[in-house]
Amino acid sequence: LDALQAALEALVAVAPDAARMVDLRFFAGLSVEAAADVMAISPRSAARLWAFARAWLFDRLTATRNGSM
Repeated sequence: LDALQAALEALVAVAPDAARMVDLRFFAGLSVEAAADVMAISPRSAARLWAFARAWLFDRLTATRNGSM
């Protein structure tokens, strides 16, 4: 959980909108469409943010697990 928290904090610094999407999707349980409404962006933009955030967090957590960070 510490690695996840660190990765989320780093994501906020790199891409705050993507971090907000993670908050809405993962922690609030919203769909991509509902998160798009909350963020006042198009569903397509929301889907791109969600895809970016997932890939970024995966890379960060994988690197942390492998000792690269």
